Amino acid sequence: MRLDRLAIVLRTRPANEAIDLGVRMAMHWFKPLYIAWLCFSLPVIGLLFSLSYWAEFSYTAIYLLIWWIKPMLDRMALFVISRAVFGSAPTLRQSMKAIPTLLFKTRLIRALTWARFSPYRSLTLPVDVLEGVKGRNAKIRRKAISNYIGINAAVLTLFGFVVEKIFPVCAIAFVAMISIDNNSYSDDLLKDLWFNNVSYHSLMALGFYILGILLWEPIYVAAGFSLYLKRRSDIEAWDIELEFRKIEKRSRIASSTLFAAMLLVLTLGISGYPSHSYASQNNSTVRQETINDAPEKLQQILKQPEYGGKEVRKRLKFMQEKKVKKPNKKPDFSPPPVSANPNSALVALTGAGQWMLWGILALVVIAIAYFIIIRLPDMRGQKGQKEAPPAQIAGLDIQPESLPENIAEVALSMIHSGDLRSALSLLFRGSLSVLAHRDRVMFRSSDTEQDCIRLVKRAELNSADFFIKLTQLWLAQAYAHRSPDITKLEQLCREWPTHYDHQSQWEAS
Repeated sequence: MRLDRLAIVLRTRPANEAIDLGVRMAMHWFKPLYIAWLCFSLPVIGLLFSLSYWAEFSYTAIYLLIWWIKPMLDRMALFVISRAVFGSAPTLRQSMKAIPTLLFKTRLIRALTWARFSPYRSLTLPVDVLEGVKGRNAKIRRKAISNYIGINAAVLTLFGFVVEKIFPVCAIAFVAMISIDNNSYSDDLLKDLWFNNVSYHSLMALGFYILGILLWEPIYVAAGFSLYLKRRSDIEAWDIELEFRKIEKRSRIASSTLFAAMLLVLTLGISGYPSHSYASQNNSTVRQETINDAPEKLQQILKQPEYGGKEVRKRLKFMQEKKVKKPNKKPDFSPPPVSANPNSALVALTGAGQWMLWGILALVVIAIAYFIIIRLPDMRGQKGQKEAPPAQIAGLDIQPESLPENIAEVALSMIHSGDLRSALSLLFRGSLSVLAHRDRVMFRSSDTEQDCIRLVKRAELNSADFFIKLTQLWLAQAYAHRSPDITKLEQLCREWPTHYDHQSQWEAS
């Protein structure tokens, strides 16, 4: 593993950012990754599918078998992405040559048996495939790698499980939606899946599931490998090691350049001193300067934002023994001990829980008393007071004093005189006035005509359809300047008294 050939930038980054980096890695090396992955996965899945179909397995058995072999397929994706990160991406021929090693020397039996349900599978996979450790050392190594970021690997596994389940469901729903008889198609599909029948519908659902695995699994492996790199960089301080290697490389270049220059001078005969002593002297000088500058370089590295902060971690632990308090002459207002055993953490927690429950009960009692004594009379007073209707709605005066006694007759006379706009305005104002004062529709002065329609619909009044027709005619007249049909307007005037009785329009029902 050569750190100087890394194709990514090593730095301290959060675990979620490392997962994002893994997705970007899969996108960047898309071509070599998916070519090797598909060339290895498709024949294996096809062979298992053919054997299962020949042996007359049920739909669920084929589904579980394909799901079970995913750790074996993941090894090819990890081989490609790891080689791409630490140098150059392998060719298809190199990937195919690595198949025996990936199958027989990477603890595949463990991955397919008791470790198959591990939620940290993507994070610990590089330990088995790349590091090659076995036995107790491998167990210790997997535990060290999964510390602190194991929860992120588990969330990544859960997200992959959801993706692999949602993708076939959405694909099947789309096919059912565009089919000619989608109801019959959905019924047949659900019937086949329910009874585990291997048919055209269930095979298509299985094909969509396999397609989801082929698309998602390399991304899942790349994200887990990026988490693995992040954890190893944190443990082994790879970024600091790279900085020291850069310093050493620069010092070597400077020494080599100085030696070449001195050799050239000596060749031209300018100096008569032996070359080996001068070069040796300069090498010793540069080496000594590098050693002297090393603490300063280290301080510069540690001053970077990645190393400048302090991280405080807190964790809960049981108290082994209680500290002995010095006698205090001041009066002690602390609660009495629950038990005579001061060394029991459980007793202390029980006592704290009791006092907490008493405190919550006291707060509840205070809240109930506040509601009964203060808030309840105010709420009753507010309920007893009826909110007065607004004086204007959408700029129109709807006060009863501003309207004539016989609204429909006055509107008809306006129509006969040719003033259609005034007649329509009078009918609309009268309707709003009756709805606000008699039917108690809660209008506001800022409501528009569309707001009024919504409020009337919500009130479920018998006059809702009539009000909608009247409002639409008023909108066309007021804003589009389209005069209504005289016949329709006269019909509205005749129907108006049946919906809004003028004699009781200002009396609340």
